[in-house]
Amino acid sequence: MIKIWFIYISLLFPVLIFSQQQSREIVNKKDSLLPGTSTSISFILENPKSENKKYTIEVTTSNPNIIPILSKGEFSISAGENKSYIVPLRIATEAPQGKYSIIINGTDQYDGSRFTKNVDIIVSGSRKLSLTALQAPEFIRAGETIQASFLLKNSGNIVENLILESKNAIVDHDTYLNMQPGEAKIITIRKVTSAELGQNEYQNLNLSVSSQENPTENQSAYVSIKIISVKPVEDDIYHRLSVATSLSFIGMQNMGVFQDGFQGEIYGKGSLDKENKNNFEFHAVTKNPVEFNSFTQYEEYFINYKRENFFVHLGDKNYSASYLTEFARYGRGAEIRYDFKKVSLGGFYNHPRFFRDIKDELNVYSIFKIHKESEITAGYLYKIPRKGEMNFGNIRLDSEAHLPYTSGKFKISKNIMVSGELAYSKTDTMEGSAYMVQTQATFEKLNGNIMYMRSSPQFAGYFTNTSTFNGNLQYRISSNLNVFANYMRDAKNFQRDTLFLAAPYRNFLQYGLQYKYLANGFLMLYNGFQKYQDRLEPKQFDYHDRFFKVSIDQKIGIFQVNLEGQFGKTENYLTGFSGNSSFYTANLSFERLKTSFTIYASYAITSRYQLQNQKQIYYGARIISRFSDKTNFSLFYQNNYMPEEYFKDRNLFELLFHQQIFLGNELDLSGRYSLQRGELGNKDFIFSLRYTLRLRVPVQKIADYTSLSGNINNLGVNKTEGIKLMLGSYLSITDKNGNYTFKNIIPGDYYLEIDRSTTDINDITSISLPVSLNLTNKENIFNFGLMKAASIEGTIQLSENERSYSFAKLQLNKDKKKRESIIIEANNGEQTYRKIAFIGDSFDFTYLRPGDWKVKIYRNGLDKRYKISVENFDLTLKPSEKQNITIHITKQQSEIKYQQESIKVGYNEIKKKK
Repeated sequence: MIKIWFIYISLLFPVLIFSQQQSREIVNKKDSLLPGTSTSISFILENPKSENKKYTIEVTTSNPNIIPILSKGEFSISAGENKSYIVPLRIATEAPQGKYSIIINGTDQYDGSRFTKNVDIIVSGSRKLSLTALQAPEFIRAGETIQASFLLKNSGNIVENLILESKNAIVDHDTYLNMQPGEAKIITIRKVTSAELGQNEYQNLNLSVSSQENPTENQSAYVSIKIISVKPVEDDIYHRLSVATSLSFIGMQNMGVFQDGFQGEIYGKGSLDKENKNNFEFHAVTKNPVEFNSFTQYEEYFINYKRENFFVHLGDKNYSASYLTEFARYGRGAEIRYDFKKVSLGGFYNHPRFFRDIKDELNVYSIFKIHKESEITAGYLYKIPRKGEMNFGNIRLDSEAHLPYTSGKFKISKNIMVSGELAYSKTDTMEGSAYMVQTQATFEKLNGNIMYMRSSPQFAGYFTNTSTFNGNLQYRISSNLNVFANYMRDAKNFQRDTLFLAAPYRNFLQYGLQYKYLANGFLMLYNGFQKYQDRLEPKQFDYHDRFFKVSIDQKIGIFQVNLEGQFGKTENYLTGFSGNSSFYTANLSFERLKTSFTIYASYAITSRYQLQNQKQIYYGARIISRFSDKTNFSLFYQNNYMPEEYFKDRNLFELLFHQQIFLGNELDLSGRYSLQRGELGNKDFIFSLRYTLRLRVPVQKIADYTSLSGNINNLGVNKTEGIKLMLGSYLSITDKNGNYTFKNIIPGDYYLEIDRSTTDINDITSISLPVSLNLTNKENIFNFGLMKAASIEGTIQLSENERSYSFAKLQLNKDKKKRESIIIEANNGEQTYRKIAFIGDSFDFTYLRPGDWKVKIYRNGLDKRYKISVENFDLTLKPSEKQNITIHITKQQSEIKYQQESIKVGYNEIKKKK
């Protein structure tokens, strides 16, 4: 029972206190007052004297935006009485957020004694930005500049620090803008359009305004403008196939012997029909006049065709059965594939061109699709050896080889993918097998990939008696810090084409971390080991390194800088000694004047090769310059290469120049000193001069020429003869009767426009031009008229209520300093024009098409004291007519009415329970 009474007292106690406070003054709402509203503040006045008092009251505020509706008045109070004096206030829309004081000064009319009382009020903050499109052209010609204007207004009471930006135009104003409460600005954006625009299009320009204090809150407005092409790319009545033909003259100084000659090439790719269902590709390259290297093309001929689910290839190609059986074997043959809904069937025949052990091979396969990213493949590869040259790697292929195989890839979950392959081989005397498995995982912070392959000593596939393991792992600790690990162990025995040399055998592990210390700066720390072994005899290197490496990438101004340092301990198996191997590398790149520059330098002290603590310096540079879209130039130099890169062709000096002579005709010049694959010191020189002709070969007629004709009807103008009309790149001029004709037009979408310089300045078409026309019929007719334009003029007049108090007149004088504005819109259903006009000014809309127009008035944040008498006007304009309208705006004054009797303030006593 005691607990219950305690709860009741606790709950009622604040109520009792609040009721006692009410006895001394009326509690007004004096905080969180909104700008743009009216309110009242009450003052409790007390007369402790024994005689009645009569006071003259003056009301003032600490800010001109807090306006007392009644600034002067009289107040009577009886002896010993407490009485409330109410002060009505209007808080201007632009009143800033903050604390303000309302002050009353009272003067006794009998003895002149004075008193002063004040009350604080708080005006709350109000953010209200508005951005509206004001004016933009309906259309412009390509090559002209689009200009669009937007009205930005701060209708709140907080000073806004704004950021102006446009994603696709230039803002004609400072990026950062400070706007006072109630302030409005017109922001203009512009964009230069390309005169080379190939077809008519619409462009949307935007303006975005965001607050620096609240960047997530922004205002955006858009305008859409029609761009009319002046150099349209005409649609062709033929569907065409892109074909490039070239002729090259190649010369080469190869190991002291000079070779030269011509090489021709033709290449085409594209669709044979406009629906893009029949895709066709062909390539032909004549014999190489010099010894083949990676800078010239080898003789090649092929064609392939694809239609929806069907594919066929005839000629040269890298044919591939599977990773284990025949990964990539370049040869001449044929391949076919057909895709059903869930199953694909295919196969190929291949005659290898750069592998002596295999004469021919035949492959058939089927693929079963489980779902979008999972499938199973089953296939069979048949190899026929060359008689008398049966050296198949480290084993002798004594007969035909049969290799059935199966592979698959499965998406276990959205984060994990698993794939693998199992293969078996059988000849007359040997049997072998191989398998491969691979797993890839992708999570929010963890990414990884692992692959393992193994083949038996008698396996007759692409790999024999070898294994390989590759893996990488990356874990993102935070947005700035990653840890990673990479491991690679190459396969030793594989059957590569003799056209290429195999890279050195590698057994490699590195792990480390990457730290992003700046937005454009990275620090990487590595640790690990690497084993490199030359595959050729006599060997040039065979070593094992344990190393630590530091790498820094940093952008400084226009420069991208990379610095690396590697410190290692080397065991040289070729020579039998051990030593240190250190590398110091620097890269610097930058771009200026359409030219990119890259400079490279490296200093090494190594024990990897024939000498211990051997010193090596590598340096080089590359310059790529894009003079124009038609001309570019490249220059490269490097003094030497590390011995581990012997398996590929290496440039020591290279000069490339490309020039488009005119459309579809190109010239390429190249010259280089190089180390050919397998060479360590003998340099060779090769140059090439190449001319290319690009053609668009017609393969299907898709349309017939059409025509457009019509008449310009005279609706009260001086003439309709000699008026120029434009339809894309076609031109036509009217005869004395206003007739025009366009002949031999390629079917398609066009815009018909009129050259206004050939009409009188006040002539206007009866329809909106340019107009979009779809010309598909053989003959098309389009008529329209020409008439005199009309206009609308007007004024904005302000009238005021004559019944106003003296304090309101004073306030009116203050408001004259601030000009109120409205938005006037004229619309005929097709065209819309808007203008901002200030009270007391005149306005006009010129060059309007005769007909029915609606004029609408928008307040544009007009002060609530202003009233627009008529907000809508319906006008019917006749040719050459100029109509006048007057917009009346009335300024209303507030009127205060008083009660005849005074307000008594008191409180009710709460009776205590007995």
